[in-house]
Amino acid sequence: MRVEILLALAFNAVMAAVLILALIRGGRPERLGVLVNIAGFALTSAMRLLSSAVVWAPGHGQTLLVDLGVTIGFFWLGITTTRFWPIWAAGFALGDLFMSLFGALLPKVSIFAYHTGMGIYAYLALGALALGTLRLPRDAEPYLRNGSRQSWIQHHRTTT
Repeated sequence: MRVEILLALAFNAVMAAVLILALIRGGRPERLGVLVNIAGFALTSAMRLLSSAVVWAPGHGQTLLVDLGVTIGFFWLGITTTRFWPIWAAGFALGDLFMSLFGALLPKVSIFAYHTGMGIYAYLALGALALGTLRLPRDAEPYLRNGSRQSWIQHHRTTT
């Protein structure tokens, strides 16, 4: 089996494990993070299956749009929830965008090195989601599980 296929299968296994963990154990922000990850993965996979080999190239417009959407999704989670992991995930997704843009600007970089660099940021974003999920106590109060800034403020108004 080729190395690229093994790396893709390993990533898919890690992603599935992290997303299942976040669905089972996480609160609302973690579940929304799962949706962001699944949307990005599904759109990118669909583009790669339906398009030509150009989609694999650095700086491809459609792939950049998906990556930008994922970055915006994590950024939105970071500014609307009380969790810190989305801020890290947004930063890693932004690094992924820069990697893609610089990959297009530096054509002598091999495609394997480019995709390996992209994978590092994806693993880091999944790691942020996993750590954020594990930091949430199993018996967390409903306002913590909800994770919205509004529920946090409302809880503190009623308790003080």
